[in-house]
Amino acid sequence: LLPKIKSMKTLLVDKSNLFSTDIQSFSQPEPKAGQTLFKVEKYAFTTNNITYAVAAPQLNYWDFFPAPEPWGIIPVWGYARVISSGHESIQQGDRYYGYFPMSEFLLVNPGKVNPMGFTDLSEHRQALSPVYNFYNNIANDPGYHPESEDYLPIIKPLFVTSFLNYHFLKEENFFESDQLILTSASSKTGLALAFMLKNNQAADGKKIIGLTSAPNVEFVENTGYYDQVIHYDEALSTLPQTGSVIIDFAGNADLLYQIYEKMGPELKYISLIGLTDWTSGKAFKRIPVSRFFFAPTYAQKKFQEWGVKATNEAIAKVLSKFILDAQKWLELTYIQDWPALSELYLNMLKGKVDPSKGYIVKLING
Repeated sequence: LLPKIKSMKTLLVDKSNLFSTDIQSFSQPEPKAGQTLFKVEKYAFTTNNITYAVAAPQLNYWDFFPAPEPWGIIPVWGYARVISSGHESIQQGDRYYGYFPMSEFLLVNPGKVNPMGFTDLSEHRQALSPVYNFYNNIANDPGYHPESEDYLPIIKPLFVTSFLNYHFLKEENFFESDQLILTSASSKTGLALAFMLKNNQAADGKKIIGLTSAPNVEFVENTGYYDQVIHYDEALSTLPQTGSVIIDFAGNADLLYQIYEKMGPELKYISLIGLTDWTSGKAFKRIPVSRFFFAPTYAQKKFQEWGVKATNEAIAKVLSKFILDAQKWLELTYIQDWPALSELYLNMLKGKVDPSKGYIVKLING
């Protein structure tokens, strides 16, 4: 039976002013024939979600979970339980991993259902990337392990981006570079890529350099993933002048342009991924060797080349190793009420991020 809850809370963000938030209550969705209603149990909140908000106008992230204007709902990765199902292959009580709103419930229209999960065929999601529309039944997911459940939504979305970017760079023979420079080296996406680079360094032969803010240098060094860690203020004077590729997770176009001017032809390529420093200049077009890397598009390429099953298995295999290693430096931290969630969001928006912590939102007063 459905719980006797007739409203649901949702964290809203003003799309024209990301620093303006509100917690509003909406009517709980009522499932119709064929629909499934999820109760959102818990989800991760990382700087990746800040990127979703900042890039939403260009990459349509506001469209996944529509809200009344001028509000938007930031998508998150996490777990939900089926509390009502109108599909014979989806059972009440089943738990799924996937893309959810920062809300208490989500109504979906399951299609293409198989033992691994289903795709939400809701009309407003059909023009959006299918990578975000699939919900994994964790009971049949080989990449799911109960003992690391809370690490998965923190790490997996970021890791998948890093996994795909690594294979993109490798396909391009690392643009004939000698060293790979990762900005925002303390970010979890940066650490995931550095982990992959370190584990394949014997074959690839590339030096791994991390750029980070001064307070994070020691933390980044202690992970052991980088050969050299440099704080931003010393980047121009310290970076070795040799063939280089920058993988940019920070989004500081001004810094990238300064490095480009300093290195000249030695800077072979800049792969633009993240926006952890989203308030900085965004004039990326003036940097001739830079190009955005949109992971969902490259994922579709890999699905076609390797097959969906083989691609997911390859990701799961390396992801399990990274999660195991990340437990050495990542401290799980739980957010349990709506005001604390709003505060966490605003702190991350301001760049106040402790790289040693991973945040799981598990509201107890929803």
